[in-house]
Amino acid sequence: MDTLLLRAFVLLAETQNYREASQRLFITQPALSKKIKLLENELGLTLFVRGRHGAQLTHAGVLLLEKARELVEQGEALRHYALDIAKGTKGNLAIGFGISGIKIAPDWVARFRRAYPDVIVSLEDISSTQQTAQLLSGQLQLAFMRMPVEPPLTGLKLISESLVLAVKKKTVPATTDLQDYQLIASQPFIQLSAEKGPGLFRQIELFLEFNHIVPNIVQRTRDLQTMLALVVAGVGVAVVPESTVYIAPEGIDMIPLRGPYAHWDVGMFWNPALADPLRDLFIAMVQSANEGDPAA
Repeated sequence: MDTLLLRAFVLLAETQNYREASQRLFITQPALSKKIKLLENELGLTLFVRGRHGAQLTHAGVLLLEKARELVEQGEALRHYALDIAKGTKGNLAIGFGISGIKIAPDWVARFRRAYPDVIVSLEDISSTQQTAQLLSGQLQLAFMRMPVEPPLTGLKLISESLVLAVKKKTVPATTDLQDYQLIASQPFIQLSAEKGPGLFRQIELFLEFNHIVPNIVQRTRDLQTMLALVVAGVGVAVVPESTVYIAPEGIDMIPLRGPYAHWDVGMFWNPALADPLRDLFIAMVQSANEGDPAA
């Protein structure tokens, strides 16, 4: 049903005057009369009778007035909500992040929520393979993961990430600067499964291969927190991203690793082929902060 017809009905019922109602609607009196007639024909009811006191509601008109007001208000609310969505200030934003985005993704989401509290943001920890597929399908609007990505996806570099060796506290001095990395080869090794983080798995694999390290794998796990818990329990050592310090339990030392394959870039990515003003608002916030402060 046309809410413009309902609005004409409500205004005429409130003013009881065709001239005043038509002026408030910015239309002529004949045009108002036509709208009322169209609505009456659509409903199969007579809503007004004209008399000495102007337009008077019929019994049916009285019964319908409150519901018509509700529908007009809902239509206005929907219109304003649609405008907010078009501007990117309301709606839903689906964001993915992987191991490499474990610190920066929640930080940026928190900033965005403070700036736009009416936006509902979902943040999901999924593999880079899933993030890429969901960006292409439109299930995700943004993703935080390692660079680079293949077109048509595009992105923005945010940080550089490094590998570290996670060891049980006090088993190796925290100031240790590994040279030939033989400590890794000599210790039981906890490995991250490839399906959880294929990019990180390959990064660690390349690092070990370059340094001629054949790890003594005693445990595999799909979860970083489980991996770190196993390190604390003394099961072995693990090579993990430096950002895992933010989720690491007490009882772990992180020893920096250097050289080829020990570092990579992390960015925020999206699919420019899909128009999305809400996503673009998030991107603009990140770009503005990064341009104003390289350490943002």
